[in-house]
Amino acid sequence: VDFADRSDDAFQKMGKRANYANALHQAGRTAEAEALFNEAEAMQKERQPSYPILYSMQGIWYCDLLLDQGRRREVQDRAEQTLQWAKRNGLSLLTVAMNHLSLGRAHLGEAQQAEAGDFSKAAQHLGRAVDGLRQAGNQEFIVRGLLARAALPRLRSDFERARRDLDEAMSIAERGSMGLYQVDARLEYTRLDLAMGNKPNAREHLAAAKE
Repeated sequence: VDFADRSDDAFQKMGKRANYANALHQAGRTAEAEALFNEAEAMQKERQPSYPILYSMQGIWYCDLLLDQGRRREVQDRAEQTLQWAKRNGLSLLTVAMNHLSLGRAHLGEAQQAEAGDFSKAAQHLGRAVDGLRQAGNQEFIVRGLLARAALPRLRSDFERARRDLDEAMSIAERGSMGLYQVDARLEYTRLDLAMGNKPNAREHLAAAKE
């Protein structure tokens, strides 16, 4: 951020703040992260008045923070706006797919809270997210998509399908030495086994996640 400010390049100043905000969010420093995202977004609005919110990966990172705060409607608005811009201006496959992932996660959270949850929108967006991430080809993001999608069939008691997504996510994470995603997969295996009533397996996965 310091060097970006010295460069006086508006894109770098905005982008590096968003990158730093993402790092703060991952470190659990949520209030600092949100303040920096807001600062980056103000710069984005000044830099491109026609695109007044963060988009591309900067927007995805911000949506990750908002999802952690339970602000699902705001995520839906942001992701839908970005997808409209993508149709008009041809944003990258990765950006489009990751916005579908944000929408899928937001709708999934809403459906879980509703008394008679409708998972159809979550299923639509999570499916499009995984398909798009496969086309984009970046293994790290495919894992993220599979882990998010695995929660949906688990909640619908389609345990075999949930395990297929989890097994693929774990396979990619192990091949790529993606330790944090292996932890995420173990935690989702734990939830799956609990949903199936298999507490001994759930304990094993939880112990592996802690290790």
